[in-house]
Amino acid sequence: MKILPLFIPHLGCPFSCVYCNQKAITKISSLDLNKWQSQIDFFCKNNPDKNKQIAFFGGTFTNLKFETQQQFFDIVKPFNSKISGIRISTRPDCIDENILQFCHKNNVQTIELGIQSFDDVVLQKSGRGYSSKIAIENALLIKKSNFELGIQLMPGLPGFSENSLQNTIEKTLKINPDFVRIYPTIVIENTILAQQFRDGKFSPINLDKAISVCTEMVTKFTNISIAKIGLHSDIEPQNIVAGPFHPTFGELVRANILMQKIAEKYSGQTILISKNDISLFKGFKGKMMEKLKTKLKINHLPIIIDKNLSKNKFLLTEKVPQQIW
Repeated sequence: MKILPLFIPHLGCPFSCVYCNQKAITKISSLDLNKWQSQIDFFCKNNPDKNKQIAFFGGTFTNLKFETQQQFFDIVKPFNSKISGIRISTRPDCIDENILQFCHKNNVQTIELGIQSFDDVVLQKSGRGYSSKIAIENALLIKKSNFELGIQLMPGLPGFSENSLQNTIEKTLKINPDFVRIYPTIVIENTILAQQFRDGKFSPINLDKAISVCTEMVTKFTNISIAKIGLHSDIEPQNIVAGPFHPTFGELVRANILMQKIAEKYSGQTILISKNDISLFKGFKGKMMEKLKTKLKINHLPIIIDKNLSKNKFLLTEKVPQQIW
């Protein structure tokens, strides 16, 4: 699925959540509606396959006045025959049956809910303004109304704990969304969280903990598509105050998952890996590979590169290794 993102930073947002500075995250300080139609036209011409969407990201789309939503929908309208549908992001407390009917009428196909956590303590401390009960009810209403459902989760928010993590994983599995995005909490400049961090009232989880937490989440979400792990890499460095930011965070998590799977099954054999996974082993200054060696209590890894093996897959064999790492 190809997606053209159109950003509406903070529009429609009824609260100032502790972690949010949409201008810093999206690099957009004002909307340029005049460019949108030309961008959509270019996108459609360069992606003739209809399996694509126009996405409104960054704000609380369904909390905008219907008239404002309609203005955005009307920009896309001339291209509706060339796309599979529209994607929007919103809050779980800004969903009801009337809103969903309006979305259906305007070719919305996918709704992403910024739920962040299903733990009420975390939601309260993060200034979200709704309960886990509301989040669950309206996520299920979206599914019942035949939209594709995405859920955004943010481990590491204020109040985060092992219990809140397990609570969030359990409730996500029960809802069974079509996909999730997982964003470990980063402290962004000019946010309430940045002030709390400087006042010593909040400590973000470190990079190793974030990798471990996201590894557990991805591993347990076996039947849920993982759309994204970690914030995008083009956030300006001066806007990051603290937290487990890494430009290739998702790859760190995927590498950790692959290493864990190998460690569970390895008993001295040669490891066949995809050529597409060489970077997972040798990248990140070889940290993941050294971690695997330590776990297996060996000094060298016997490796065969298999060009036919799919990414994130491995096999164990008694064949003579091609390389020793």
